[in-house]
Amino acid sequence: MSTRYETPSLLERLTSSTAFAVLFGLASVAVAPIVLVGLVMLPGVIVGKAGMHLGDYLGLLLPYGGLIGYVGLFRARRPSTSVKDYWITLVCLGVGTTTAATLIGASIAIGVGVDWFAAGAIIVLSLPIIAALGRIARLRRLRSAAEGRLPDSLPLIFLTVAFAEALCAIAIGAQLAGAG
Repeated sequence: MSTRYETPSLLERLTSSTAFAVLFGLASVAVAPIVLVGLVMLPGVIVGKAGMHLGDYLGLLLPYGGLIGYVGLFRARRPSTSVKDYWITLVCLGVGTTTAATLIGASIAIGVGVDWFAAGAIIVLSLPIIAALGRIARLRRLRSAAEGRLPDSLPLIFLTVAFAEALCAIAIGAQLAGAG
């Protein structure tokens, strides 16, 4: 008889499917060059621009957040060997997910319109978030199995709701900043 922590959750099964892997691979092919260009161009932009505000510096850090997120996605493929390794992977996934959610919120907030390009960009940026949540679910299941306890899905649900609320707050703040 199998126990609850031996079977993958719906989110984990979805992100482990071949169809999702193909979509995520296509999204990575689209996003990876942008992250790499941002990493290469960042030092030149910082040196070349003298009157930058704090928001400009934070915007320039987005490629690093994307890179950290990709590191987290690759680290989550293998089981963690220690508690420290587990938390480092979770932090990397959290940074990457927050970065992608910030980009989605910014694109919605600046009113990119409802055209096919904007919808495609939002879908492409949401795939790493879904992949990260699936990997977090997998890590939590493996961790629960190693500790011999049943996993609790409420933290993952709360994490998803918190990301959605943060995305809405970013969009509202950007709309208010743009209006006045």
